[in-house]
Amino acid sequence: MKITRIETKRYDHDLIPQLFVEISTDEDLKGIGEAWWGLSVKLVESVINEALAPLLLGEDSNRIEYLWQKMYKHGYRYGTEGIYMCGLSGIDLALWDLLGKRLQVPVADLLGGTVRNNLKAYASLPPLRQQDLLVNEVRRAVDAGFAGVKLHEVDVKLVKAAREAVSENFPLMLDVNGHWTPLQAEENGKQLEAYGLTWLEEPIWPMQDHQAMMRLRQRVNLKLAAGENEYSLKAFDGLMQSKAVDFVQPEITKIGGLSAARKISALSDLHNIAICPHSFRTGPAAYANVHWALSQMNMEWLEIPWLPEGYDFPAGVPELEMKDGKVGLPTGIGLGTPII
Repeated sequence: MKITRIETKRYDHDLIPQLFVEISTDEDLKGIGEAWWGLSVKLVESVINEALAPLLLGEDSNRIEYLWQKMYKHGYRYGTEGIYMCGLSGIDLALWDLLGKRLQVPVADLLGGTVRNNLKAYASLPPLRQQDLLVNEVRRAVDAGFAGVKLHEVDVKLVKAAREAVSENFPLMLDVNGHWTPLQAEENGKQLEAYGLTWLEEPIWPMQDHQAMMRLRQRVNLKLAAGENEYSLKAFDGLMQSKAVDFVQPEITKIGGLSAARKISALSDLHNIAICPHSFRTGPAAYANVHWALSQMNMEWLEIPWLPEGYDFPAGVPELEMKDGKVGLPTGIGLGTPII
């Protein structure tokens, strides 16, 4: 099962550009993964093609952990976060997809099998910044059957409008992407207490300031969430040890793929904390999150991108199917991503 070729494929999109990684072997099998797109797809693509792919040609694709460590150690002196880890993540997902196809089983089986049949899903809206548009999209997402909705707004008035557009108990989350200082987060957080948020996500800049989030958690009556901008096992251990958040949100295309995700799951068992995988994407990474989430115990929510009216979802991979606000395991072997 030797690796004979590693190729990247870019798909442009205004809101969800995609970077797929395709690994071919001498047994005429192909695994498909997905890397984080970041600020420039070309940067991550270059890491894959120039730094990582040459390391793996001729290697046994079944040796996923060995290959992960080989890639990680190769880039250690150049920085093992950011775009390097994003590229590594895409390759790792392709290797897991490849192994599932070789063994003719879903990736979830390789992770120990499923512990649940499905998991509740929330619609993740992009930043909209306009009240009428926001209210319309929140209502559309509710009508589409989602079990919750996540906003990406920084104005408390918009959160109030969104809450008034749904029932009092409907799960509503808010991600401000680190837009606030600690003092702003405390001031806005006190106002947000009135709107029954399921969580407030990444309220403080920088997003990796665990101590500031811990202080905020002590001062406002809100559950906090973070983790999409952590890259290493050490960082997640620190986040969980800090007790700064109630929900940990690893981004599978940043952390090192499923190989790292398994280890973060072990950390969540140790610290007894909930995981809600981050994913504003619809391709193999989204499918990988489902396999991961359904095979682990401490999972609470799945994130599904929601695009405003007038936007089509990226071509290439069918959207995940949802029933009664929940997503089940994709059909098929490997990650189950039938490429159109």
